[in-house]
Amino acid sequence: MLKRNLTIFLMLLIPSLAGAAPRGGSKAVKLVQKFATRAELSKSLRALGYKARGGVDKAESDRDEQNGASFPHFSSSFSVGGATFPFTMVGHPPATGKSARLRSVIIPLRMNFVGFGINGDVSHSFDPSAAVQNIVHSPLYREAKFPNGVGQFGDQMQRAAFWNRMDRDHSWHVRMGEPVVARTIDVEVTPETGSLALFGTYWTGDVLIDFMDAQILTILQFMDIGPDELPIFVTGDVTAQALGYHSAFSVPGEDGGTSLQTYTYTSWLDPAQVDPLFADVSTFNHELLEWMNDPFINNVVPTWNYPPPSDPNASCSFNNLLEVGDPQGNGPTFSDYPTVPVVIDGVTYHLQQLVLLQWFTDEVPSSAQNGWYTFPDPSSVSVPAVYCK
Repeated sequence: MLKRNLTIFLMLLIPSLAGAAPRGGSKAVKLVQKFATRAELSKSLRALGYKARGGVDKAESDRDEQNGASFPHFSSSFSVGGATFPFTMVGHPPATGKSARLRSVIIPLRMNFVGFGINGDVSHSFDPSAAVQNIVHSPLYREAKFPNGVGQFGDQMQRAAFWNRMDRDHSWHVRMGEPVVARTIDVEVTPETGSLALFGTYWTGDVLIDFMDAQILTILQFMDIGPDELPIFVTGDVTAQALGYHSAFSVPGEDGGTSLQTYTYTSWLDPAQVDPLFADVSTFNHELLEWMNDPFINNVVPTWNYPPPSDPNASCSFNNLLEVGDPQGNGPTFSDYPTVPVVIDGVTYHLQQLVLLQWFTDEVPSSAQNGWYTFPDPSSVSVPAVYCK
């Protein structure tokens, strides 16, 4: 009943999001874009990048930390140039040695594109089942070998960052628990809200990010998801004017208080068809670790340049958030940082390079494990951020 009600509601919602029809009542026409080469497809995907939306005030997340209504999170701060920058991250305080097992719900979205082409007779549905299966069995939920040991990618990265700040026995962990996989929800996409593309026989779709976010917020109203759970919305071979994004917002309570809800959206693209930077869980590992390091999207840092300083393409990011995936995956120097392949049970997963907290904090040497600034390949960055002037 939940799936049927959501499908009907989302279909009714679409006309209000699409806007008015063209003058004269004629139907919008959107041709299917065709990519002649893989390089053209990659250029189009690259232009989408990664985003963050929403966010809550620091005061709200501080209150939530005291109330304990959502997932475990702790606050600390660092100083640069005489200014103090507070931050909040997922997990218990590292010095306590207490481990966190984080709850998540994967929500597959079957994106049904209808009415495309000059005659309105081109339609295509994108099933997310392969994406969900791949994500559930990936190093974000399963253990794999990394430079600092065997474990989940997120846990091993956070342990590297706080290795010298956690308890003496190094028993602190931030692990993802086994995810709940919800039933697939159908979303209808029309030429007013999306576009279709074809590379050989490989179809991809893209929808307006506001359209996707409206669907997500509506779905969250229908689902019983607590503030201590992370909803992960997944599409297969469909993007949303971004390869992925994460968001947070406050929810008024009946008692007059508020709770905080976070969520992520991730595309999943066929590794047999796209470059490794966009393949399989590369976007999910980018977004999940940004959620772990900045769950409420309010961790402000000095505005930083894209690394490395030696690349002539390095420029100011105009980004003042602690977004660990963006420095190496979202700027003009991304080609300096190829993904790291990790194999589990014969399946190769592509993990993007991410920076550790210490890259933002101007620490020399880094207080992270072995003086690292980046993960999972500690050799990719050897100096902290250069700040924009």
